[in-house]
Amino acid sequence: MLIWEFVTRPVRGVGYVAWNWEWRAIDEQGEKRSSTRTFSTFRDCVADARLNGFAGDPDPAGFGPFFGRPQARFVWS
Repeated sequence: MLIWEFVTRPVRGVGYVAWNWEWRAIDEQGEKRSSTRTFSTFRDCVADARLNGFAGDPDPAGFGPFFGRPQARFVWS
């Protein structure tokens, strides 16, 4: 069984920092796979995770307050 994490990551440029989404899949032995790029929206991140084996139906509505902070984390197992 995989544990899926959806986390925000800093993307820096000249004079700015934006927070994009990245997915991670962690297996029972602790090995991690991550998205090859970051995504500007949670929905795009989940769509890419689905292409890589994610089969859940995350509803981030209950996690709304966390999404406004850097390094927010949403875990799905």
